[in-house]
Amino acid sequence: MRAAAAGRAGATMSHKTLTRLELHVARALNTIIHEMKDPRLPIVVTVERVRLSPDLSQARVLVSAIERPEETSELLNHAHRYLQEELAHALELRRIPRLRFFSEPREVL
Repeated sequence: MRAAAAGRAGATMSHKTLTRLELHVARALNTIIHEMKDPRLPIVVTVERVRLSPDLSQARVLVSAIERPEETSELLNHAHRYLQEELAHALELRRIPRLRFFSEPREVL
């Protein structure tokens, strides 16, 4: 997917485009996380929501896990550089956002 949505540096995008891009990022992260071979991660980890900043510099990611949700978000935050690299391969964006993972919905919304 070539994301024309990223546009020029500093350009903002429409709400509809940003929402669509958030869905693409969430789907890609779900796949990447499920393919991770880290035994510390619970078997079931789900990306519930992604909130992108208008300039695509940051992404707040809500994850849910049946076991140890706070520990899971900490592990994913520790692996954010790896996840960003994998996200860059999955989505051809000009700018890959810095990923921050949370287990509490109020921290994302």
